[in-house]
Amino acid sequence: MGKIIETKIDRFDGGISNNSRDRAGNVARMASNFDVFPFPRKMTPYRNTESGDENASTRRKRNFLVGLRTGTTYSLYGIGVVSGEVYAGFEYKNLTADAGGMANAAWTAAGNSTSGAPNFNLWVYYRKTGLAYFARNGSHIGTYTVASGALASDTAQALTYTEIGQGVVHSKDDILYIPWYNNAGGAGAKSGILKNNNGSWSNTALALPDHLIPTSISEYGNFLAIGCAPASGIGNSRIFLWDRNETVTTLSESIDAGSGSLIILEEIDGELVWISQKGGVVTSFSTLPNTTTSHRDRVYFRRLIGNVGVKFFELHSDRAGGINSTSIPAYKQKIDNRLFFQMIIQYNGSVRDGVWSIGRSSPSAPFVLVNEQKTNNNTALATGDTLNGFIKVGDFLLQSYTSGGTYGLTKTVISSDNNYSENSIYESKTFDGSQAGQGTDATHYKDLIEVAVTTESMVTNGQIVLAYQVDENIGTSTWTTIFTNTTNDSISHVANNVESLGAALPKSYKQIAFRILSTGGAEVTGLAFKEDVIGRKYIAD
Repeated sequence: MGKIIETKIDRFDGGISNNSRDRAGNVARMASNFDVFPFPRKMTPYRNTESGDENASTRRKRNFLVGLRTGTTYSLYGIGVVSGEVYAGFEYKNLTADAGGMANAAWTAAGNSTSGAPNFNLWVYYRKTGLAYFARNGSHIGTYTVASGALASDTAQALTYTEIGQGVVHSKDDILYIPWYNNAGGAGAKSGILKNNNGSWSNTALALPDHLIPTSISEYGNFLAIGCAPASGIGNSRIFLWDRNETVTTLSESIDAGSGSLIILEEIDGELVWISQKGGVVTSFSTLPNTTTSHRDRVYFRRLIGNVGVKFFELHSDRAGGINSTSIPAYKQKIDNRLFFQMIIQYNGSVRDGVWSIGRSSPSAPFVLVNEQKTNNNTALATGDTLNGFIKVGDFLLQSYTSGGTYGLTKTVISSDNNYSENSIYESKTFDGSQAGQGTDATHYKDLIEVAVTTESMVTNGQIVLAYQVDENIGTSTWTTIFTNTTNDSISHVANNVESLGAALPKSYKQIAFRILSTGGAEVTGLAFKEDVIGRKYIAD
């Protein structure tokens, strides 16, 4: 027996690392369908999903908002299309966890548009006017009366646009702002911010450079932060800070947002954070070209420090099958100082899809990325499928998507201890022995002599499946199962070669990675393993 090295992982709030050999102990190559932030030393599975709309394939809801329907009662509103038509259809659902609300797939139809195809990027509620606003046909902003559940006007405000973004009601002045872009020729402004002050419109409260498409806006203290992508799809994106004074043409700040097309911008924990895409497929902005000049898709995550955009994370798609496969729609939501968004990406051997988040476990911790919840349980989407919008209301998450050309809408099932059939997945970083700090590295051969997964007391339907990859199989979809643990009330399960527990453990490998699959509500608290270092490649054993 050679040198024994031991590794223990008992903290999981480091999120996903693109560096497969990251020295940080709390990171993973993939964390999916686990809630890792309330309690950093354990991973708690999310409940599985079910159909969120009995007419999903025909009504095709793609954006959502919460608005005041009657008295003090707020409801969830979705914008889709009228069955068999292209113009907008509106439906609502009660915000209750019972058969009259979130517990089933029924929606109540409440009004339709009468002409023009909607652009689903815009669907925003403005309490001061009692209206929800949507865009239609490249020519108008339409209005919908939330309380009565009826179309107010298809042509409330004329606006010629080719691209439009989600609106923001700024808390400092209670005014609605909407970004837009027009690539048509002729005189006049081609890019700007539309303003609605209690029903009074100004189409160009702020004019923007016409070579930039404003894709995402957010509050940033007293400012409106405006994220813009280059219309050419090449070059750096830009962020402008505007003090919302339309009488002044000089912007407060102009910030280089770095390479890639800026898709999502938001303030998190008092910091301005944005997501940019390089390569892949652009789904929310038809004028913004797909950036097919990249050899691999990249997703950049940056934050504003001073007047400079600093990259804190970069995600690469797989070399095999990952080119022009990444898609990030413009939908976003901020909850508990976490930025939620949708993404499809070919990563670490599989297609990863669903709602992701950026945030941190404490003010001093770094921002990290997690694949919060998959779109449709264990049925992965293909890279050619699309994500069409989402909303998280309380503990319920609704996700709209298209799979094989068919529209679908999923939602979290109602609270029950039995609704954990979806795989919650933890895929570890690659271990080559160097993490132990004992002079071992990827040149050494090793035998796995013991491995254990610890959990909270195993619930009745709980199950843990531990698997591994070694050497050239790491980063593929090939995993070899070590053990399956379903023992009620157990808090750990161990496999070792000495006692012949579980499957035979791998020998004579140089590097290893582990995958933990949790179903039935099993909460993971740790992964520990021992390796016997048996020699180097260039030294005879």
